Amino acid sequence: MSVHPFFQHVVVHGLPYDRGFSYGEQTKEKIQRNVTYYKQPGKLGPWSSVSRVIHNCYIPGLQRYWPSGWEEMRGVAAGAGVTIEDIVMLNARYDLSHVKFEVVSETPATEESKTVEAIPEISQETPTIGVGGEESNAMEISEPITEKKSATEEKPVDEKEQVEVAEECTSAIILSPATRDRVVFTAQNWDMSHRLVTEDAIIYLEIHPDASENIPSMFLVTEAGQLGRSGCNSAGLGLTANSLQSNIDQAPDLSIPIPPSGALRRLFLEQSNYSVGLKCIARTPRHVSFNIMVSSADDIGMCLEVTPQTIFRSVISSASEKPYLLHSNHFQTGPFLSQTQIADAYLGGSSWYRGERLEAGLRAQAQKENLIEQDITAAFQDHAGYPHSLCEHAVEGQSSKQENSGPYSGPTSTVCCVVYNLSKRTVRVCKGCPCEGTFQDFELR
Repeated sequence: MSVHPFFQHVVVHGLPYDRGFSYGEQTKEKIQRNVTYYKQPGKLGPWSSVSRVIHNCYIPGLQRYWPSGWEEMRGVAAGAGVTIEDIVMLNARYDLSHVKFEVVSETPATEESKTVEAIPEISQETPTIGVGGEESNAMEISEPITEKKSATEEKPVDEKEQVEVAEECTSAIILSPATRDRVVFTAQNWDMSHRLVTEDAIIYLEIHPDASENIPSMFLVTEAGQLGRSGCNSAGLGLTANSLQSNIDQAPDLSIPIPPSGALRRLFLEQSNYSVGLKCIARTPRHVSFNIMVSSADDIGMCLEVTPQTIFRSVISSASEKPYLLHSNHFQTGPFLSQTQIADAYLGGSSWYRGERLEAGLRAQAQKENLIEQDITAAFQDHAGYPHSLCEHAVEGQSSKQENSGPYSGPTSTVCCVVYNLSKRTVRVCKGCPCEGTFQDFELR
């Protein structure tokens, strides 16, 4: 482990470009190190393909759906002394790593797709992308704005064609009926390449937007150069994210503006209203699958299994029989399991037991309505299935990905454990494995 016991805490204020510049300036070396790593040959595909996607898909997507995020990225690039393409690449690291880019079309985007457009105001009447809900057996599947053929025309992904990705994360939403102090938590073990720990490549990003933006303050845990991976805001909203893979994940159509999926996370956390945040998620296009856990201090939680075509959801509230939701890296909502059009492309591994191990650590105290923050961090220290356990440890020579040249080659580990107390607007977070890291406490106001 790195000699530094904590990740850097970065605090920024102001309008998007200004706070981005401050962020880039404060973390210049870390950002440059991450850029160098991901631009190595074999990490995220040929740079000619990656660059084409950045310029023809992601940049127009950011400009259209998240213009303030585009300005913030421009500021980060200037402050860190790297190109805007480098910063967009870091923010699209997840998306780029989940598809093979030899299938990317050479067709350039239309001039219309390059036009800078602000995200339109969301109205109650605007239709959403298809959503399947856990609370009923009914499930709608509608054509997304990015799809050109139905899921029934897709063929299952052959293992030889499957993209090798890291098993990233185990997440929880815990509502007030399970806790001693009647508070709401969302928490996560983030599992990724161990280099993020040894190279201090992660930061805690605290953002205080300019008052004119009417955006809540945010505390985010993320790779240096990215604008957010998990986080909470001063309005009491929280979000964590987990990797998923489906058979309809695909390289993006270069004629259609699509932002990196991280934009959906920040768009949610930039809202003060839970419902508006959900609409931002549902109405922003994407080309790969992922899971996000979205929660509110108002005792609401949702697990959203997002695919390019459909969002499958599980919902809990303070009246639910089991007042917590858990998720790892395979599809598990009832609506997904009851359909056959979209297939889970996860090849099997620790995701099949990490969620159950987390529940085993939480269940007894939750049933007694007595969970406290220390119980949650203790539950995340579980070592069943070591080293690929809920609390994952890097073991040289035992990683199945060491022969893989992709971005997740080499040892993997729990790079960060974080517990967001949405009711009190506090954060408890540690660098590396929770069984050996030192936790820090922050308060967001």
